[in-house]
Amino acid sequence: MFLFLFFSALIVPNSVVAQEAYNETQVCYGVLGCFNNSAPYNNSFGDLPKSPEELGVRIWLFTRDNRSSHDVLNYTDASSLSDSKFDPTKMTKFIIHGFSSSFEKTHWILEMKDKLLNIGDFNVVAVDWSKGATFPDFPQATANLRLVATEVKLILDMMRSMGLDMSKVHLIGHSLGAHLSGYVGQLMGPNVIGRISGLDPAEPSFKGFTYVVKLDKEDAQFVDVIHTDGSDFDLLSGGFGLMDESGDVDIYVNGGQKQPGCKDGVDGLFGGGGSSLENSVACSHGRAHDIFLESIDTTCNFTAYPCSSFEKFENGECFNCDSGCTSVGFNSDHYSARGKFFVDTHHKPPFCGIPYHIKVYPDTAAVNTSGLIYVTLIGDINSTDYIPINSKNQHLNHLTEISSNVVFTIDVGTISSVQIKYERELGFLGGLFGSSSAPTFSIGGIEVLSPTTGQWSSSCRGTYQLRDRTPLTVITNSGRSADACIVVG
Repeated sequence: MFLFLFFSALIVPNSVVAQEAYNETQVCYGVLGCFNNSAPYNNSFGDLPKSPEELGVRIWLFTRDNRSSHDVLNYTDASSLSDSKFDPTKMTKFIIHGFSSSFEKTHWILEMKDKLLNIGDFNVVAVDWSKGATFPDFPQATANLRLVATEVKLILDMMRSMGLDMSKVHLIGHSLGAHLSGYVGQLMGPNVIGRISGLDPAEPSFKGFTYVVKLDKEDAQFVDVIHTDGSDFDLLSGGFGLMDESGDVDIYVNGGQKQPGCKDGVDGLFGGGGSSLENSVACSHGRAHDIFLESIDTTCNFTAYPCSSFEKFENGECFNCDSGCTSVGFNSDHYSARGKFFVDTHHKPPFCGIPYHIKVYPDTAAVNTSGLIYVTLIGDINSTDYIPINSKNQHLNHLTEISSNVVFTIDVGTISSVQIKYERELGFLGGLFGSSSAPTFSIGGIEVLSPTTGQWSSSCRGTYQLRDRTPLTVITNSGRSADACIVVG
């Protein structure tokens, strides 16, 4: 039964083409107004919003004076706001969850509320619409967004009547919650809300549909979007996020399609991708809120670089801020740059790091083997730990050129040398019965581009013999083609 429900939840309208015929109709709910399923609101298989009584939306206010308790806000009762600890002079942050989540049972929402109150004297408002986002009915959850958004809009109207400047409002929404935030922005009027942060806006039910039904940069004065799970949606591998540019700033984390360290979809469900259903089947999708959460109080400069494509970014062509960089997550609005940005991260917390571009050239004398190549960078400020720069047990030969961005935890300053280490694949039972991989592997040189200095550090071309699990230190010079180098050890 569980598997049936799981697959049923994933069979959702992913595009306009996927929609089936249904009867056009509408429902009306008093002060909340009427809702129909005619275009453009034809992205939920004809489902209409459930009644406010059925949805039972809970809107809770937290402040530094009541961070462990809450005031309940009711869109039908203005006194619920006026009698609360709401302060209209303060920045007001809304946290809105996505499908199959709730405020009380979702760790990142609770942690985000606490982090926000730690760093700022904010009004923090949690929107719990869990009864309307119930697994496995994704189309119904999609239909419910407009009604929940209308309730939030009425709360904002109350706040504005008490003197809150709408430019001080910041909506933070994950997945369906990102599109819900967009609806709120539309209801308030173009560019009225100060900011919306869309954390991997949902793809199913939104791909190919008009901007009216999904988050768009007109929904607030500033819209920043973090993309983490934008691969094509399917049952086996996930792809719950939308790749479309939809904000003033669109940040594609590790390319925006799949996250390192994640197993998604069915692979994650049966492969131990996480400790919960959400983490197991939607690890990459959830990485967006994990990264935003980290960005709230990190001391790491979470820099994202402008680039036209992930391929160019991974090739080291965009490691400069001449046209303006931005910061991932919470501090993104501190930067004036707009457009498409890319950032690489670690595969686990802390995700923020310094992405160096490393290129290892092949050597004509190299033998066929398989294994990992590790590097550590040594500079005038710091040195890094060893990090692998190729995929596990990759086949290596005289044609192998490794070119990738590698995220280190620290900035080393001006690079003076690089230590390189080859670890051959041991094979069955850790090499107990021998290994088919060669005990040595040779490379033809190495180049490293620092994002902080914008400078290349390179060895000269030659043959560098790497012995299994034995570090080799290569002295580098500034530039892409050093005249001389010294090999030590």
